[in-house]
Amino acid sequence: MPSQGGGQRRRAAAKPPRPPARNARGGRNFEQQSQESAKKKLSVSVFLSVAAVCVMLAMLWGVWLLTRRPDAFVTSPSVNQLFNVTATSSVYDRGLVKAADLSYEAVLKDHPRYWTNTSHRHFRGSVLAYVTPWNGKGYDMAKLFRSKFTHVSPVWYQLKRDNSGLHLHGRHDVDQKWISDVRQGGSPKIVPRVVLEGYPTDMLTKEEEREEAIDAITSEVTKMQLDGIVLEAWSLWRGYRLLQDSNLRQKALEFIKLLGMELHTMKASKRKSGDLFQLILVIPPPTGTPQDPNSFTTSDMIYLRDSVDGFSLMTYDYSNAYAPGPNAPLAWMRQCLAVLLPKGKGKEGERPDARKDLQSYDIASRDPEMASKTLMGLNFYGNDYSMPQGGGAIVGHEYISLLAQHKPILTWEEASSEHYFTYSKEESMIKNKKTDHKVYYPSLQSLSTRLGEARRWGVGISIWEIGQGLEYFFDIL
Repeated sequence: MPSQGGGQRRRAAAKPPRPPARNARGGRNFEQQSQESAKKKLSVSVFLSVAAVCVMLAMLWGVWLLTRRPDAFVTSPSVNQLFNVTATSSVYDRGLVKAADLSYEAVLKDHPRYWTNTSHRHFRGSVLAYVTPWNGKGYDMAKLFRSKFTHVSPVWYQLKRDNSGLHLHGRHDVDQKWISDVRQGGSPKIVPRVVLEGYPTDMLTKEEEREEAIDAITSEVTKMQLDGIVLEAWSLWRGYRLLQDSNLRQKALEFIKLLGMELHTMKASKRKSGDLFQLILVIPPPTGTPQDPNSFTTSDMIYLRDSVDGFSLMTYDYSNAYAPGPNAPLAWMRQCLAVLLPKGKGKEGERPDARKDLQSYDIASRDPEMASKTLMGLNFYGNDYSMPQGGGAIVGHEYISLLAQHKPILTWEEASSEHYFTYSKEESMIKNKKTDHKVYYPSLQSLSTRLGEARRWGVGISIWEIGQGLEYFFDIL
């Protein structure tokens, strides 16, 4: 039906929303503008507050890390350079080489700060530096302080027999780029360690096997463009008790001599420098027992004098977990040199006598050539002993962590010329049970004292191993 008025009803059109009121300049009204401005200010304030809290937390974390792990930012030379932890003078000039009044705070503060003049040498004798693949810091130290060393020995090779024959293992560890970096300027010589493994009798008694072993070593030296090798074999022969047989002992010496002669007679044309390939032999410290066949003696040294270029003397590990004590007492190291070094050309050393002091030894009578070939061992590691027995070796960053955690008093032990400290630690398995610890680790003073000893005897040094030490140790070399 038509609606009243003659037409259909229409829905009222929806009114469009009224536009916001404008002020005199055509903007939004003042009240609305103020509200939006307040919201923006609140957002900025919240953002700045959150950012400030984050910065504060980061700073607190950094302080905690430096307190608990002060070595965290100084574990490699690249990081050291990033944070500019270097010094404009050596540890000697900074007065850091001292026996008394050495504090843990000073060690924590100064240990990463090495002298910027990394090419200066305080010690002019031969310096052999060992580097191990399981401690990568040593590779960086070898590059950074290369001018301090005459020889660098990366621990790479093992000569052993397997099911397919006699083989030299370890080439996968060889890094030619690293070798090139270390050799910048022509020094030091790269002489990787070759350790003998497995039962060695055939290598000594069968001519064919002996020649095979020597060929495997010399071929690797030329192929990889090395400067020679460090041979570690005496400990293996001693472990298998071969040295107690006089015939096998002589065969062992002959093997060393033949290897050295072969390295020396290889054509110099194979080397750009024209230098001969070198053989360095690792030898244990004298046992002090007369006629001990396991000892390496003065007579052995004289027999090998023309075929061996250096004798890496292991004057460390004097103490152990079963008999805790100093790493290498100075009097013992002195005694080792006195027993081993020939008196004049072809004369025996002295009988061991721990009661003698330095003045009692006739150092001037020693054969200077053999002395210069002898490399007195220095340890760059230490020991954390749990008393009365137990514990084990520690390296630099572990030592620094112990200092930061326990804040100990460092004591100079006159009898050994080493620093040590003590602390107590609660056992994790036994409540309220504490164990006393005694820690020996090298210090600038202990190392400097031993370098002075090496100078008096006219010997060089060998360091086991440079990745285990603290950066400022290299200042004294």
